[in-house]
Amino acid sequence: MSQGFDKWMGLETDKDGEYVLTARSLYKSLGGKWGLIESAIPPLSFTITYSMTKSVVAAVSTALALTVVVLGIQVYRKRPILNAFASFLGIGIAAWLALNGSAGDFFVKDFFVNGGWAAGLLLSVIVGFPAFGLLMRAVGELTDDWRKDRKIKRLMTYLSIFWSCLYLIRLGVQLPLYFSNQVEALGFAKVLLGLPLFGSWIVLTWIILKRTLYAARDGNLEEISS
Repeated sequence: MSQGFDKWMGLETDKDGEYVLTARSLYKSLGGKWGLIESAIPPLSFTITYSMTKSVVAAVSTALALTVVVLGIQVYRKRPILNAFASFLGIGIAAWLALNGSAGDFFVKDFFVNGGWAAGLLLSVIVGFPAFGLLMRAVGELTDDWRKDRKIKRLMTYLSIFWSCLYLIRLGVQLPLYFSNQVEALGFAKVLLGLPLFGSWIVLTWIILKRTLYAARDGNLEEISS
Protein backbone atom coordinates (compact mmCIF):
# COMPACT_ATOMS: atom_id res chain seq x y z
CA MET A 1 0.00 0.00 0.00
CA SER A 2 1.34 3.44 -0.90
CA GLN A 3 2.41 5.92 1.76
CA GLY A 4 0.16 8.64 0.33
CA PHE A 5 -2.91 6.42 0.48
CA ASP A 6 -2.37 5.23 4.04
CA LYS A 7 -2.07 8.85 5.18
CA TRP A 8 -5.24 9.87 3.34
CA MET A 9 -7.19 6.94 4.75
CA GLY A 10 -5.77 7.39 8.24
CA LEU A 11 -4.17 3.94 8.37
CA GLU A 12 -1.39 2.63 10.56
CA THR A 13 0.36 -0.71 10.82
CA ASP A 14 -0.14 -3.30 13.53
CA LYS A 15 2.54 -5.52 15.08
CA ASP A 16 2.40 -7.82 12.06
CA GLY A 17 2.90 -4.97 9.62
CA GLU A 18 -0.69 -5.11 8.39
CA TYR A 19 -2.55 -1.88 7.71
CA VAL A 20 -5.42 -1.20 10.09
CA LEU A 21 -7.81 1.68 10.66
CA THR A 22 -8.03 2.65 14.33
CA ALA A 23 -9.70 5.47 16.22
CA ARG A 24 -6.30 7.10 16.72
CA SER A 25 -5.27 6.85 13.07
CA LEU A 26 -8.65 8.13 11.89
CA TYR A 27 -8.38 11.03 14.33
CA LYS A 28 -4.98 11.89 12.83
CA SER A 29 -6.29 11.65 9.27
CA LEU A 30 -8.92 14.26 10.09
CA GLY A 31 -6.23 16.64 11.25
CA GLY A 32 -6.27 15.82 14.94
CA LYS A 33 -7.61 18.35 17.40
CA TRP A 34 -6.59 21.29 15.23
CA GLY A 35 -8.38 19.85 12.23
CA LEU A 36 -11.52 19.53 14.31
CA ILE A 37 -11.08 23.03 15.73
CA GLU A 38 -10.52 24.63 12.32
CA SER A 39 -13.61 22.98 10.87
CA ALA A 40 -15.94 23.47 13.83
CA ILE A 41 -15.11 26.90 15.27
CA PRO A 42 -16.31 29.15 12.39
CA PRO A 43 -19.81 27.67 11.92
CA LEU A 44 -20.30 27.04 15.64
CA SER A 45 -19.17 30.51 16.70
CA PHE A 46 -21.31 32.13 14.00
CA THR A 47 -24.37 30.04 14.92
CA ILE A 48 -24.09 30.51 18.68
CA THR A 49 -23.43 34.25 18.41
CA TYR A 50 -26.29 34.75 15.98
CA SER A 51 -28.70 32.75 18.15
CA MET A 52 -27.83 34.96 21.11
CA THR A 53 -27.73 38.36 19.41
CA LYS A 54 -29.66 37.96 16.12
CA SER A 55 -26.94 40.21 14.70
CA VAL A 56 -25.22 39.13 11.50
CA VAL A 57 -22.41 41.62 12.10
CA ALA A 58 -21.72 40.24 15.57
CA ALA A 59 -21.85 36.64 14.35
CA VAL A 60 -19.55 37.29 11.40
CA SER A 61 -17.11 39.26 13.55
CA THR A 62 -16.91 36.44 16.09
CA ALA A 63 -16.33 33.80 13.43
CA LEU A 64 -13.63 35.86 11.71
CA ALA A 65 -11.91 36.76 14.97
CA LEU A 66 -11.70 33.16 16.16
CA THR A 67 -10.48 32.00 12.76
CA VAL A 68 -7.69 34.60 12.93
CA VAL A 69 -6.80 33.37 16.42
CA VAL A 70 -6.52 29.78 15.18
CA LEU A 71 -4.38 30.92 12.24
CA GLY A 72 -2.13 32.88 14.60
CA ILE A 73 -1.72 29.89 16.91
CA GLN A 74 -0.76 27.69 13.96
CA VAL A 75 1.87 30.23 12.88
CA TYR A 76 3.21 30.50 16.43
CA ARG A 77 3.44 26.72 16.75
CA LYS A 78 5.20 26.59 13.35
CA ARG A 79 2.59 24.19 12.09
CA PRO A 80 1.40 23.94 8.47
CA ILE A 81 -1.06 26.76 8.00
CA LEU A 82 -2.56 25.81 4.63
CA ASN A 83 -5.78 24.44 6.14
CA ALA A 84 -6.11 27.35 8.56
CA PHE A 85 -5.48 29.88 5.78
CA ALA A 86 -7.98 28.13 3.48
CA SER A 87 -10.49 28.19 6.34
CA PHE A 88 -9.90 31.92 6.84
CA LEU A 89 -10.38 32.57 3.12
CA GLY A 90 -13.59 30.52 3.11
CA ILE A 91 -14.93 32.32 6.17
CA GLY A 92 -14.09 35.64 4.53
CA ILE A 93 -16.25 34.73 1.54
CA ALA A 94 -19.03 33.45 3.80
CA ALA A 95 -18.88 36.64 5.85
CA TRP A 96 -19.15 38.82 2.75
CA LEU A 97 -22.19 36.87 1.58
CA ALA A 98 -23.88 37.14 4.98
CA LEU A 99 -23.18 40.85 5.36
CA ASN A 100 -24.59 41.52 1.92
CA GLY A 101 -27.55 39.19 2.29
CA SER A 102 -28.99 37.40 5.29
CA ALA A 103 -27.61 35.26 8.10
CA GLY A 104 -28.32 32.04 6.22
CA ASP A 105 -26.16 33.21 3.33
CA PHE A 106 -23.14 32.54 5.55
CA PHE A 107 -23.53 28.90 4.48
CA VAL A 108 -24.33 29.41 0.78
CA LYS A 109 -20.72 28.87 -0.28
CA ASP A 110 -20.87 25.33 1.06
CA PHE A 111 -23.84 24.51 -1.14
CA PHE A 112 -21.79 25.25 -4.25
CA VAL A 113 -18.81 23.31 -2.92
CA ASN A 114 -20.89 20.24 -2.08
CA GLY A 115 -22.84 20.52 -5.32
CA GLY A 116 -19.62 20.79 -7.30
CA TRP A 117 -18.11 17.70 -5.69
CA ALA A 118 -21.29 15.67 -6.17
CA ALA A 119 -21.64 16.75 -9.80
CA GLY A 120 -17.97 16.10 -10.53
CA LEU A 121 -18.05 12.61 -9.05
CA LEU A 122 -21.23 11.65 -10.87
CA LEU A 123 -19.99 13.14 -14.14
CA SER A 124 -16.80 11.09 -13.85
CA VAL A 125 -18.95 7.96 -13.63
CA ILE A 126 -21.06 8.97 -16.63
CA VAL A 127 -18.01 9.55 -18.86
CA GLY A 128 -16.40 6.27 -17.78
CA PHE A 129 -13.55 7.65 -15.70
CA PRO A 130 -14.76 7.15 -12.10
CA ALA A 131 -12.99 9.73 -9.95
CA PHE A 132 -12.24 7.35 -7.10
CA GLY A 133 -10.29 5.16 -9.51
CA LEU A 134 -8.28 8.18 -10.64
CA LEU A 135 -7.52 8.95 -7.00
CA MET A 136 -6.46 5.36 -6.31
CA ARG A 137 -4.20 5.45 -9.35
CA ALA A 138 -2.71 8.79 -8.30
CA VAL A 139 -1.70 7.40 -4.89
CA GLY A 140 -0.28 4.23 -6.41
CA GLU A 141 -3.00 1.76 -5.47
CA LEU A 142 -3.98 0.89 -9.05
CA THR A 143 -2.02 0.37 -12.24
CA ASP A 144 -2.38 2.48 -15.38
CA ASP A 145 -4.63 -0.08 -17.02
CA TRP A 146 -7.11 -0.34 -14.12
CA ARG A 147 -10.04 0.66 -16.35
CA LYS A 148 -9.50 -2.43 -18.48
CA ASP A 149 -10.42 -4.67 -15.56
CA ARG A 150 -14.22 -4.73 -15.52
CA LYS A 151 -14.47 -5.66 -11.83
CA ILE A 152 -12.06 -3.00 -10.62
CA LYS A 153 -13.73 -0.34 -12.75
CA ARG A 154 -17.12 -1.35 -11.36
CA LEU A 155 -15.81 -1.11 -7.80
CA MET A 156 -14.32 2.34 -8.47
CA THR A 157 -17.65 3.38 -10.00
CA TYR A 158 -19.54 2.25 -6.89
CA LEU A 159 -17.11 4.10 -4.63
CA SER A 160 -17.36 7.28 -6.71
CA ILE A 161 -21.14 7.17 -6.40
CA PHE A 162 -20.80 6.37 -2.70
CA TRP A 163 -18.70 9.49 -2.14
CA SER A 164 -21.06 11.63 -4.19
CA CYS A 165 -23.78 10.56 -1.74
CA LEU A 166 -21.88 12.25 1.09
CA TYR A 167 -22.20 15.63 -0.63
CA LEU A 168 -25.79 14.96 -1.67
CA ILE A 169 -26.70 14.12 1.94
CA ARG A 170 -25.27 17.45 3.06
CA LEU A 171 -27.30 19.28 0.43
CA GLY A 172 -30.41 17.27 1.22
CA VAL A 173 -30.26 18.25 4.88
CA GLN A 174 -28.96 21.81 4.64
CA LEU A 175 -30.90 23.24 1.69
CA PRO A 176 -34.34 22.78 3.32
CA LEU A 177 -33.01 24.43 6.48
CA TYR A 178 -31.66 27.33 4.43
CA PHE A 179 -34.86 27.92 2.50
CA SER A 180 -36.91 27.73 5.70
CA ASN A 181 -34.53 30.26 7.31
CA GLN A 182 -33.57 27.97 10.20
CA VAL A 183 -30.14 29.50 10.64
CA GLU A 184 -29.28 27.91 13.99
CA ALA A 185 -30.24 24.42 12.83
CA LEU A 186 -28.32 24.99 9.61
CA GLY A 187 -25.17 25.90 11.51
CA PHE A 188 -25.27 22.84 13.75
CA ALA A 189 -26.08 20.64 10.73
CA LYS A 190 -22.98 21.94 8.96
CA VAL A 191 -20.79 20.92 11.90
CA LEU A 192 -22.32 17.45 12.25
CA LEU A 193 -22.21 16.82 8.51
CA GLY A 194 -18.64 18.04 8.26
CA LEU A 195 -15.72 16.03 9.64
CA PRO A 196 -17.89 13.54 11.59
CA LEU A 197 -19.68 12.43 8.42
CA PHE A 198 -16.47 12.59 6.40
CA GLY A 199 -14.78 10.35 8.95
CA SER A 200 -17.63 7.87 8.74
CA TRP A 201 -17.24 7.75 4.96
CA ILE A 202 -13.51 7.01 5.33
CA VAL A 203 -14.28 4.13 7.70
CA LEU A 204 -16.88 2.67 5.35
CA THR A 205 -14.57 3.11 2.34
CA TRP A 206 -11.81 1.26 4.16
CA ILE A 207 -14.17 -1.59 5.02
CA ILE A 208 -15.29 -1.86 1.39
CA LEU A 209 -11.72 -1.82 0.04
CA LYS A 210 -10.47 -4.27 2.64
CA ARG A 211 -13.21 -6.78 1.81
CA THR A 212 -12.88 -6.42 -1.95
CA LEU A 213 -9.76 -5.01 -3.59
CA TYR A 214 -7.25 -5.81 -0.85
CA ALA A 215 -8.79 -9.17 -0.01
CA ALA A 216 -8.43 -10.19 -3.65
CA ARG A 217 -5.10 -8.55 -4.48
CA ASP A 218 -3.22 -11.84 -4.33
CA GLY A 219 -5.83 -13.65 -6.37
CA ASN A 220 -7.88 -12.89 -9.45
CA LEU A 221 -10.17 -10.30 -7.84
CA GLU A 222 -13.10 -12.65 -7.84
CA GLU A 223 -14.23 -11.19 -4.52
CA ILE A 224 -15.03 -7.87 -6.13
CA SER A 225 -18.71 -7.40 -6.90
CA SER A 226 -19.69 -9.24 -10.06
